[in-house]
Amino acid sequence: MQDRRNYIWLNGDFIRADMPAIGVNNRAFAYGDGFFEFIHAYGTEGKHLSLHLNRMLNSMKILAMIPPPFLNIQFLSNEIKRTLNKNRIFGSSRVRVTVYRNEGGLYAPTNNEIGMIIQTDDLDQNFYPYNSKGLVVDIYTDIRKPINILSPIKNCSALLYVLASTHMQQNGLDDCILINDQNRIIEATSSNLFALKGDNLITPPISDGCVSGVMRSIIIKLAPKLKLNVIDNQPIEPSALLNMDELFLTNAIKGVQWIVGLRTKRYFGMISKRISHELNKLTFPDQFKDGFSG
Repeated sequence: MQDRRNYIWLNGDFIRADMPAIGVNNRAFAYGDGFFEFIHAYGTEGKHLSLHLNRMLNSMKILAMIPPPFLNIQFLSNEIKRTLNKNRIFGSSRVRVTVYRNEGGLYAPTNNEIGMIIQTDDLDQNFYPYNSKGLVVDIYTDIRKPINILSPIKNCSALLYVLASTHMQQNGLDDCILINDQNRIIEATSSNLFALKGDNLITPPISDGCVSGVMRSIIIKLAPKLKLNVIDNQPIEPSALLNMDELFLTNAIKGVQWIVGLRTKRYFGMISKRISHELNKLTFPDQFKDGFSG
């Protein structure tokens, strides 16, 4: 077995992942005062980094954090590459970037500067694997996500998603679909949700409280290539999902994941499979040329 050293990147330094890295006064630990970003990397190259960085900067703006002047595409790309090389990961990998407000104060911080952590894990499959066996999901109704300026952010206070995922495990599901405080469909536990009805590609609006996913924006831009009409500004009632032709989930790590069943309803996966292939061709142009299925 290949020797896999597991290091994390902490504000420019490498630390063994099994060694203490942050203190008990770290604000992400103490108050959930931070956010995180998952990035798919391949061959030490982070994918769609401009979209990820834009979302990070927007999250900092909403949270009144001060980004360091060196935080740009080149810096993010180089530090991800350094971390992946340090950990000897050269295929597909999951990169997590956590941003937190620096220590100081109680609820009221004494400064708004940030710290960062980069973690990496290798993935079992390269590229964005399409799941030939569809997901079985249900709607989680125990907790409703409130609509506010924090809704689009992947913030470190993620108890809603933890409890929804626990419900998923306890009920033998592959995922759960979440609703907002207006009882409308918004997303899944770690993914955005898309539905297909005829030639219409439908996804909940950001204004309804879903996370502003990087993969969500990419799929919306890909849709016209497949002659699909995007509807991303209309609320979706839970009952409407039962009338859709297809459902699928998207996130930055797995790409497109087809849903085969919601309760007793069953769905096709033909268009979502085509979308997955186009996504792979866009993201990995050297590996996914015409005629190569990946």
